[in-house]
Amino acid sequence: MKRCLIAIAAFSVLTASIASAAPGNGKGRDKSDGPPGLANKPYGLPPGQAKKMWRKGERIPGAYIAPQYFIAEPRVYHLAPPPPGYRWVVVDGDAYLVQTTSGLIADVIAGAITDLIRR
Repeated sequence: MKRCLIAIAAFSVLTASIASAAPGNGKGRDKSDGPPGLANKPYGLPPGQAKKMWRKGERIPGAYIAPQYFIAEPRVYHLAPPPPGYRWVVVDGDAYLVQTTSGLIADVIAGAITDLIRR
């Protein structure tokens, strides 16, 4: 009886490792990349989903603390100048006052950029 249980246990261990080593779906991309249309976007959302809006006290993803998201002239958008160590970052028309070292959000102005365009 013990030999039978040991044989069954060994067989299940061997088949599990063989099954996990099976090749992918043949499309040449890793499943961790996500959907094909969003593979190159840092935090893209599939069509039809609501955009992400962070709140004061949360951390914004590090991908958004980059020069292409910085607001160079905050006065143009009626925003206060950022204190030392902070930058205004715009994501989907919302302005976030972010601490550049940690990504901690100090202030949020929803629709700061889109409101200016509509005027």
